[in-house]
Amino acid sequence: MKNNKLVNNPRSSLRFYYLLIAFVVACLLIGGSTIASLYVYHVSHKNAQALQLENSISDTIVAVRNSIWQADNALNAMMHSPMQGYQRSINNHLQEAEQKLRTLEDFKSYVTTELADLINDLNEDILELRKAVHELMELRSDPNWIYPMLPYISETMVDSHEEFMTAAGLALREIEDSDGAKYLSPQYRLFDQTRDLWRDKILAFRAMILLFAGLNSQQLFTQEHNITVLHKEIQARLKELEKAKKQGLMGLESEVALETMQYHSDKWQKELSQLLKLHNSNIWRADLHFLRDKVRPHQSHVFEDLVLLEKGLSDWSSRHVSSVEQVAIKINMELWGLSGLALGFVLLVYVLLNRSVLLPISRIAEAIGTEGRNIEKLSLPERGSREIHTLIKAFNSMRRQLHKRQVALEHQALTDTLTGLPNRALLEDRLDQAVHLAHRQDTEMALLLLDLDRFKDINDTLGHQVGDYVLQQIGQRLLDCMYESDTVARLGGDEFAIITPDTNMAQLIDFVEVISTVFKSVVEVDTHQLYVGASIGVAVYPRHGDDVSTLIRHADIAMYQAKRNNKSFVIYDQSLNDKSIGDLSLLADLKAELEGQSGQLQLHYQPQIDLFNRDVIRVEALLRWKHPHHDFISPEQIIQMTEYTGLIDDLSKWVLKTAISDCAAWQRDNLDIKISVNLSAMNLQDPKLPSHIQYLLNYYKLDARKLTLEITESAVMNDPLRAREVLQTLSTMGVELVIDDYGTGFSSLAYLKLLPVNSLKIDKSFVIDMLEEENDAIIVRSTIDLAHNLGLSVIAEGVENQEVARLLRQQKCDSAQGFYFARPMVESELREWLNPAINKNVI
Repeated sequence: MKNNKLVNNPRSSLRFYYLLIAFVVACLLIGGSTIASLYVYHVSHKNAQALQLENSISDTIVAVRNSIWQADNALNAMMHSPMQGYQRSINNHLQEAEQKLRTLEDFKSYVTTELADLINDLNEDILELRKAVHELMELRSDPNWIYPMLPYISETMVDSHEEFMTAAGLALREIEDSDGAKYLSPQYRLFDQTRDLWRDKILAFRAMILLFAGLNSQQLFTQEHNITVLHKEIQARLKELEKAKKQGLMGLESEVALETMQYHSDKWQKELSQLLKLHNSNIWRADLHFLRDKVRPHQSHVFEDLVLLEKGLSDWSSRHVSSVEQVAIKINMELWGLSGLALGFVLLVYVLLNRSVLLPISRIAEAIGTEGRNIEKLSLPERGSREIHTLIKAFNSMRRQLHKRQVALEHQALTDTLTGLPNRALLEDRLDQAVHLAHRQDTEMALLLLDLDRFKDINDTLGHQVGDYVLQQIGQRLLDCMYESDTVARLGGDEFAIITPDTNMAQLIDFVEVISTVFKSVVEVDTHQLYVGASIGVAVYPRHGDDVSTLIRHADIAMYQAKRNNKSFVIYDQSLNDKSIGDLSLLADLKAELEGQSGQLQLHYQPQIDLFNRDVIRVEALLRWKHPHHDFISPEQIIQMTEYTGLIDDLSKWVLKTAISDCAAWQRDNLDIKISVNLSAMNLQDPKLPSHIQYLLNYYKLDARKLTLEITESAVMNDPLRAREVLQTLSTMGVELVIDDYGTGFSSLAYLKLLPVNSLKIDKSFVIDMLEEENDAIIVRSTIDLAHNLGLSVIAEGVENQEVARLLRQQKCDSAQGFYFARPMVESELREWLNPAINKNVI
């Protein structure tokens, strides 16, 4: 009866007490929370507006400062190298600073009067800075303003030089007309020597003028010393001529010319002293003084305004933070009170649950555990033990096991077993999520595809185990560069991919450069130090595609362009897609040409002439392809295409086979001419190259000394150790080796002397203009002297006229080639050109 009363009485049930207590506590919590919420909303809304305003102003200040710094960097660069691009960059950065500063005008009504005044001051100082910079750029368009010495030279010193040379010429002409045998006259020799010494002094003066803008004070001192020595020599000759004059050995014009030469020699030397004083007066570069006195002060004012604006903004923000702290203290006290009520509620509920629920259920669990077979006969006890935890523990154990199995299956399906990185399936899924997120947030995201360079060589040479280790190291290095939001995956083989969400173009370029540094460090495997480069293709959503497949395809096209152009990375452009389609068509045609289907791929031969005995010593084989639809395809494009697609080996074998077979035919026809063939960088990395060349020489019965191989500096420096081994083997066979395009790379003769090379070929860019450009002539002459000192012969290419050929012969250059001697020609035309009746002596 007692139990029935308890069951029938709603006030004695757990639900009744629970609802009653919950109602009371809920009223207290809701009431307190409502009051606190309203108060917090009011303060937080006000503070949020202040924080948002502070962040906007702070970001704008940083942006303005960065634009000013970038403009200053471009301005400094322009002072050293006055390129048009720097002026455009300076204007762009200053305009950016002004545009960003205009956004601060909208915030004046929300900030204090002090901050508004600082914004006005900053705006005025930036305008003044821009005016000063524009004035500097306009003034720099006048070289005479930049270098005050130039007008002095052209208006003063040139007259003395011309008067001196005119007087010397008149004297020589009079002596020649009167004596007839000009070289037998002592006065003629003295006048001629004096004129030559004057020319040398003027050349030294021109060199000194060029050195004024340089940093090598030692060379400047040398030129001043040379001018002094030459002046003394001239004065000595003039004194000797003065003695001849007194002896009556000169004609009237010669005496007048001598006086003119003495006067203008002294006058020119005084003018030189004035010029040196002008140079030492620190005003020889007017633009530097203008930059220091006019531009820098305005720039300093701008940065001072920015600092003051940041400080004022910080003080204004501190006042808002203080108000938030007071609110936080009040809310904290209310939370402590509400927490006390909640704790009391929890304790009360626990007591009720323990008496009415937990103890009975625990006893039931214990009874079921011990007497599970007779469970149907068990009676429910009024109270039980705490074995309910045993049931919970068993359930959690079963759930954990299922979860582990599920995670293991997902891991196997979505990750790469070698590196532990996501595989292609997981990458595509995350890329799809990143695209949707970028679409919702109206942001950009980027996909990077990476393909390792020279990885096949590692697998082939050191084995797949070393290759797997390299892939693991590269994967870990990429992970170390990632942010939490980024994803790096291995697509298979030596390809990796990276997803970087919420990025702009500037951030993306910085990120790609960080990724590129991963491949600049060697990977150490046992005793091997391996360098694994990478070609990176980048596609950006939504610029380059709005779905997964398009982004992957465009990133792959960009990666292809990076690899073929030997660049660390390339960002996709629509023109690359069109070019990629065209390259595929050209590649198919090239394969057909290498199989000999049409014969449009040919070798042309250009003779190399001995400058002293005027003999043809060898001909250089040059690749030519006149495509029926694309007209002439450049050799550089052919080489790039074949190196990327792996056809470079087939192309090199075709060139070597054709050249060696033609040279062997010439030998059989008593044409004793050598053949020269160019090799690419990838050829020098092929350890089988020497054996293949030996096979061709043996097959066509050609002496190895008749074959010359030309390699570029950059090809040698890519992998010096392996290249040296290959070159040493070729040299041992008797093949001559030539460094091609010397002077355009970064190697030195000090390193090249360690290689078994026989000759250097000076690049045509230095030879073509050596008559007009003194620097080019100096480089050619220095290269010839240094090469001869190392026991190397020198070949000059790009000889297009007789004057260059004669100058090279005077500088003791061994041989040369160029349009002046002969243009590249097919094999049949070469035979006709070699006919003595046809081949004219053009040297």
